[in-house]
Amino acid sequence: MKKIFIAIVMAVLVAILGCTSADVTGKVVLEPKEKVSVRLPIPVVEAGQTPFYVADDLGFYDEVGLDVEFNLGSPETNPVKMVASGSDDFGVLGGPDTLLVARSKGQPLVAVSVIHRNSDFPVILTLKDSGIDTLEELEDKKIGFFYGHISTDVLRNLLSNTEYEEIDVGFDYSQLISKKIDAEWAFRVTAGLNLPEKGLEINTISPSDYGINTHGYTIFVTEEMIEERPDVIKKFIEATGKGIQATLDNPSKAVDTLAKRSDKLNKELEYKRLLLYNEVTSEEIGSMDFIMFKETYDRLKEEKVIAKDFDVREAFTTEFIK
Repeated sequence: MKKIFIAIVMAVLVAILGCTSADVTGKVVLEPKEKVSVRLPIPVVEAGQTPFYVADDLGFYDEVGLDVEFNLGSPETNPVKMVASGSDDFGVLGGPDTLLVARSKGQPLVAVSVIHRNSDFPVILTLKDSGIDTLEELEDKKIGFFYGHISTDVLRNLLSNTEYEEIDVGFDYSQLISKKIDAEWAFRVTAGLNLPEKGLEINTISPSDYGINTHGYTIFVTEEMIEERPDVIKKFIEATGKGIQATLDNPSKAVDTLAKRSDKLNKELEYKRLLLYNEVTSEEIGSMDFIMFKETYDRLKEEKVIAKDFDVREAFTTEFIK
């Protein structure tokens, strides 16, 4: 009975502290899990982060010997800054655009996985009763932008042949609602859901309808980490991939996992949001290629936000994706 008790205690310790091995005497030696930190792109818990929390709660990171800490981002602690400085090991961006701009400014950052392909997240919203639902109808209209946001360069490219007036409104949709402006930027997974939930009928003008492809959550690291800790990257991507698959398989249960991270969540709304994320999650989880990065790079260069030319192939690697 005593041996059984000891075995149970050892199993619990292994689960908490990490893997085991044996020393020369045959005694079990605990190997501590390797700690890594991940910087998420926004300052609130939201459905796009769900696969990471699912992977954590289901023990997928434990299985590969990782102790993962997730940190929310902010303007002051954004993923590019925190990963480039070494404060965090992994970063997650809303799309590859920000990574490419940062790399053009000399930051040695490399994408290792793109979760949402052809996501078409940044869009333009108008009120239903405005009758504006095409790009051509935005001519001479007032459009709300969020300067410095990832959406800005996408929508400027979309509107490159349109005469319009830009208004910097940030995340505030009150001017659109009160009809002080005619249209406003949005992510279709955020305001595109939140406004209808408040009873507002909207139209959506999508860049994808006009030949502009955009992509979503992008996981990245530094060149130094790829050189010195490739095994950690491989483990993290493998475990996160399992979390993504579990989220796709059971989104309802996945939202329960998300809700544990914040008592302010509207679970019903986050479930709807998660389904939109799942719709654009590639069947080949994490997959990316030269074409998607080159298209994004060319668009950013056209908008004159690429500070210095570089080879796009340097900005991503597929070596950690199955």
